[in-house]
Amino acid sequence: MNILICCADPSDKKLVAFASRSFPDSTATEFIADTAFSRSIKKKASGAFIYFDANLGMDRVLELASKLDDIDDCGWGVLDREGVSEDPAACFFAGASDYVGPTLFKAGFGPGRLDQAIAYRGFPDDADTEDADADFPDDSGNEETFPGWAGLEEGADVPVRFCYAAIGGQKDLLERIGEKRLHKLREDFAVFLESWAKECGGLVWIRESSGCLVLFPPRDEGMNPILAAFRLLLDRALVGYEIFKLEVPLNFRFAFHAGRTMWRKPGATGSVVSEDVNLVFHLGMKAAGDGYILATADAEKVIPACLRDLFSGAGDFEGRSLIASRKFKE
Repeated sequence: MNILICCADPSDKKLVAFASRSFPDSTATEFIADTAFSRSIKKKASGAFIYFDANLGMDRVLELASKLDDIDDCGWGVLDREGVSEDPAACFFAGASDYVGPTLFKAGFGPGRLDQAIAYRGFPDDADTEDADADFPDDSGNEETFPGWAGLEEGADVPVRFCYAAIGGQKDLLERIGEKRLHKLREDFAVFLESWAKECGGLVWIRESSGCLVLFPPRDEGMNPILAAFRLLLDRALVGYEIFKLEVPLNFRFAFHAGRTMWRKPGATGSVVSEDVNLVFHLGMKAAGDGYILATADAEKVIPACLRDLFSGAGDFEGRSLIASRKFKE
């Protein structure tokens, strides 16, 4: 795939250095001035991935990116080497498939990184082979193979990824839509999560009045769950209106953790005792906030490469280091 880098100065040394350390020799990388972009886009963009330099200004980046709407087989992202974008999520709202912040820009792409950006809008055949697909070792140091939920033995100690998912702003919703509609909304949300989790090979494991605990396999089987949460946050206004028939804004909160638990089928989890289960419930109820994704350091390795620059340290909670995505603006 051809790579185009649109910027003010095609000879910019920092951009040239980034390209040389990030893209394989077999990839054709071309620099193009933003002033010449419109004239050459139809000829060059089809079948290419385009990175816009955020130093052009985000308004200019979004203006140029809008010209790609009618181009087939074309993806785009943003190179934000100085962190000038106050709201990177706006790029994804506009159709971006990648955002490269200061840390990743300085380090350059690792193996498979570009493939992650290209696969953002689909279901990757291979998730991040360097990190996200790593199996959890058992006590003997051997890798465990996930047999599927139906193949798990009752009472077995299994490695999983946890996600606490809930509707955000429930106190405000109670005032605006009333207790009866809020109760129905919580029930409908739990049902919605069943199909949402299934796209990632997961299932809704425990339902509570305020939120749900969702389990995912230790490695991706379908869409990456953090990517799925990211997309749901981006689409929350549309989801609220089309799925839940709400005339008021809807938001979500997500907390992720990776660990182990005793396996019981959904509906029979009353006897489950697990430090990790307790942690993720506490994390979701006490530490997570509306409009962003919170995760423990244990779950960091499963964040898709195209989203990693949107996460940063968020302190500690119950002895665990946390990371959080930037909050999504309304």
